[in-house]
Amino acid sequence: MGIRTSANRDYYKILGVKKKDNAQIIKKKFRALARKHHPDANSGSTAAEEKFKLISEAYEILSDNKKRKEYDRMRSGSGGGASHRQSQRRGPGTRGDDPFDFGRKYQRQEQSNDGPGTSGSQGFEQEPVIDPDLPTRGFDLQFMVDIPLRTACLGGQISYTYDKHVACTNCKQTGKTEDYETCPVCEGNTRVVENVTVDVEIPRGVRDQYTLRTRNLGGAGRNGGPPGDLLIKVCIIQDKRFKRIKNDVWMEMALPEPLAETGGPLEVKALDKVHTIEVEENTLTGEELRIRGAGAYEPWGKKRGDLIIKFRIVPVEETV
Repeated sequence: MGIRTSANRDYYKILGVKKKDNAQIIKKKFRALARKHHPDANSGSTAAEEKFKLISEAYEILSDNKKRKEYDRMRSGSGGGASHRQSQRRGPGTRGDDPFDFGRKYQRQEQSNDGPGTSGSQGFEQEPVIDPDLPTRGFDLQFMVDIPLRTACLGGQISYTYDKHVACTNCKQTGKTEDYETCPVCEGNTRVVENVTVDVEIPRGVRDQYTLRTRNLGGAGRNGGPPGDLLIKVCIIQDKRFKRIKNDVWMEMALPEPLAETGGPLEVKALDKVHTIEVEENTLTGEELRIRGAGAYEPWGKKRGDLIIKFRIVPVEETV
């Protein structure tokens, strides 16, 4: 099928929404629950992590019109009629009783009630539970990082420090000591929070609010699962001297009146080096001079924009 889920999960109930609610209401409910149950906000609680996964799974289905229609169709068909009778004939352990093929990832929880009239098998309406022994990928971690305009224009490297879950080395991610006691370091959680520092490569010409993804630097996985990714959202700090417009960089320069009248050479400190320009005779306030190839790089490219200098004529005493 197109989605990997199970028709016997009530995703509307999980998110606390009604079947008639639109995508905007569903998104609002999901965000509130996600903030409440996110593992990073619950000291890495396993229960919170599983709840967060369930909430995310529900939102993935209900936020997608195609998946939501398919889910609703299967839900309406599972309660009665030929579809329900067929599932009864097959039995819960028979291949094909899960229309969404959910059994590949989850196992059903056996009923504990062995009283009269029960067979001890799983009822169709009972919620499946996550197999705690399955390899699970770690969570992606996203942070916002301020970088100087110069680094955004030319590219470079920054160091970033953050907290993340890593595998507990004391118990080798088993949660137990050699004596089968609970690990005193991770308290049986198999992971601990550690402060790490990484070097992040900033591409040439990166734009403001762009998100950089670094593979495998997120939270550690469980049961041999791979780690998540580290996502860095770039926030470019405004510069006092320079202003970037696309790939060009603009700056205003105070020009002494005598030099503006006579013209002559003048040193200009650009993004990455000092340029010597020639000021024309009788230069006026507002006139511009362009230095080719001294601006910002095009994103991930080799070409550069220009540095554009806008002159402001001032008395000599103001330049001292």
